[in-house]
Amino acid sequence: MEGLLESTIYWFWISNLKGLKKSRIQQLLKHFKTPKNIWKLGKNEIKSVINISEEELNILERSKNYEGLIEALFDLKEKNIFFYSIQDEAYPVMLRNIPNPPPGIYVKGQLPAFEKGYIAIVGSRNCTEYGKNVVRELGRELVKRGIGIISGLAYGIDSEAHKVALEFGGNTVAVLANGLDNCYPPGNINLMKSIEVTGALISEYPPTTKAIPSFFPARNRIISGLSKGVLIVEAGEKSGALITADLALEQGKEVFAVPGSIFSSTSTGTNKLIQQGAKLVTKVEDILEEIKLNMDIYNKYNNKEDKPYKNESISGLALEENIVYDCISFEATSMEYLSVKTKYNIDKLQAILTLLEIKGLIKQLPGKKFIRI
Repeated sequence: MEGLLESTIYWFWISNLKGLKKSRIQQLLKHFKTPKNIWKLGKNEIKSVINISEEELNILERSKNYEGLIEALFDLKEKNIFFYSIQDEAYPVMLRNIPNPPPGIYVKGQLPAFEKGYIAIVGSRNCTEYGKNVVRELGRELVKRGIGIISGLAYGIDSEAHKVALEFGGNTVAVLANGLDNCYPPGNINLMKSIEVTGALISEYPPTTKAIPSFFPARNRIISGLSKGVLIVEAGEKSGALITADLALEQGKEVFAVPGSIFSSTSTGTNKLIQQGAKLVTKVEDILEEIKLNMDIYNKYNNKEDKPYKNESISGLALEENIVYDCISFEATSMEYLSVKTKYNIDKLQAILTLLEIKGLIKQLPGKKFIRI
């Protein structure tokens, strides 16, 4: 079996490819399954399967520098940046289950167990004092209940969300649209450093990557993907926060919105979201009752070593049933992920899952995903 370091190098390669669109990389992975398979194929073999230009094929060939990739991985470590591929145990399960997950992520700080419960808080860069007060009130109450806060390090609502988590001793994660070796926006450099010390910085972009407009919508799918739900606090009619709300809905996440004055342009977007069915929020309980995360669940989580589920045998279950059950958490888990984790084929896995469902231990969700009950 391929070693962990070797597997990481191939994923690191595909995540660092410059000159190829992400859609092309996703297409290559869809057809050839792993970056190692792509690496080992010749130009003609790839062209026989997908419609790809000669220029793109040349980019693939020129980028194959195994020793250089190893050196680059060690350079990352020197910068306290860690790379986790989608096949790495540390890669967040919640992120692995979204549409078009990043093949790898770069992390500074301590990658948390997102299944313990994180809420994304996003909104206008040009927020009002009302918006800031809302974030402080709701953020403080979420932190008191052990819920972490995710945002995008932007000015305005994002910054306030990170600050309130830090101030009250909570967990916060910033997802960036650029490499982790620089800060965007530059004025948030001290905030970025504080988050790294007690929380985590995450990006799908390698170091030296500069933020460009098209990276922000892509970044937003990670913010919503790692959260239990997305809270929008102030958003104009064309705010980027509304993109995050749309992505959250596509991922099956809850969308919450704080109402604002009909005379305020920064509340046009949030008020419209509420009209369209987003949960209106005036107090923290409005969030908690919707995502069904109570203190009993949090206490159970916090007594475990960074795991969202029990990792122990249940009496009355066969060994194979326990193995499968241990791979299922309180977050939706896909059949494909379970097959990879357990190394059981789909037919055998389906039989075991059916037994666990009959015994009232798990529930099947749409899209052949499973969750503990």
